[in-house]
Amino acid sequence: MVTGLEFRSYRPGDEYAINDGFNAVFDQRRTLAEWHWKFAAPEDRRHIMLAVDAAGAVMVHYGAIPVRLQCGGVVLPAGQIVDVYTRMEARRGLAAGRAYLTTYNRFVADHTGPERLAACYGFPGDRALRFGVMRFSYDDIEPWAPRYLARETVRRPGRGWGVEIVRGFDAAAIDALWERARVRYPLAVVRDAERYRRRFLGRPGVEYVHLVGWRQGRPEVVAVVREGAPVARLADLLWDGRHERALVALDRAVTLLARRRGATGVDGWLDGDEHAAEVLGRLGWTTHPNPLDLRTVVRVFHPAIDPARVAGRLYLTLGDSDLV
Repeated sequence: MVTGLEFRSYRPGDEYAINDGFNAVFDQRRTLAEWHWKFAAPEDRRHIMLAVDAAGAVMVHYGAIPVRLQCGGVVLPAGQIVDVYTRMEARRGLAAGRAYLTTYNRFVADHTGPERLAACYGFPGDRALRFGVMRFSYDDIEPWAPRYLARETVRRPGRGWGVEIVRGFDAAAIDALWERARVRYPLAVVRDAERYRRRFLGRPGVEYVHLVGWRQGRPEVVAVVREGAPVARLADLLWDGRHERALVALDRAVTLLARRRGATGVDGWLDGDEHAAEVLGRLGWTTHPNPLDLRTVVRVFHPAIDPARVAGRLYLTLGDSDLV
């Protein structure tokens, strides 16, 4: 067990040691450019708690990306928990786990509450989930597996008559659609143009395809796709729920896009929109166990959010995770 650790929030310049620790623990080669994209926020809004040793190495990291969470008619600051790790040096000895516990508790004390992060959500694997249930009340709201959908591109798509799918990021269309569609998502990360720009534009080494479905001069559906083979990924979906043919046209566009890139299938997550899931089911999308065996965990720190009304109501797509 490493002794003499300092427990504190992020300071400018910590990103070098944070990224070194991340790469060491997860055996990755993430660049600082991607770290800055991922944690892009004013320094006083970076919700990161660290355990740092005397040499300046980050032994434990617990961080959240700030998001805006719509809860009914109220928009609250919230956080997506990402990049949680403990270096091997802090896992040894009789006090193994104490550094991580202290880091987590300091994060909750310093970064959550009615005036800070009103809620935090994340997608731990089985081992992290068991530890979180045992130590951090991850089961205050029963964890659930995100609905995983997949479609084979060999199945012939429908036409979606009357809907034109246009490729390209369109901030005005996204904002207009969100204003109409947000009533369908009583609990969801705000999906306006600011969100799409932040999440899906400018990621180093990753490009997303933006699609807008127009009918009679107004946008009815927006989607984001990450191309790839053998499976393309439906990263995000926003639909006003008015005309099912908008989803039919979108399904066709996504399927043909995937085919042209050599993908044999398309997959994605879709929780909290039963109407869209039912329509996609009729179009050939089928539900499967999540291949990553992840669970959605939500912790609430604000009285405006009723914990009993979270599970099954939180709108989730792959874009709400860190897996896209």
